[in-house]
Amino acid sequence: MSLDENFHHAAKQANIALGLAITAAASLEIDTTPMEGFDAAALDQFLNLHAKGLRSSMLLAVGYRDTENDWNLKNEKVCKPTEEFITFL
Repeated sequence: MSLDENFHHAAKQANIALGLAITAAASLEIDTTPMEGFDAAALDQFLNLHAKGLRSSMLLAVGYRDTENDWNLKNEKVCKPTEEFITFL
């Protein structure tokens, strides 16, 4: 594979690990937020990832929410019926 193909494949594999990290954190009642849409080239340069043969593909913020200032915490949660968000084949 080319370097770009290899990176694309590795980034997909990182998504699997990201999902597991989110689940593990949730089981410990630790909040996480996966993030894309960042300037990967700038982050790679800042962290000197190219010197280590690495590139960034996503970020995962990990921590505890600020319960005193989280305006969204008290909002009612909405659960939709399974049929509205799953397509059965």
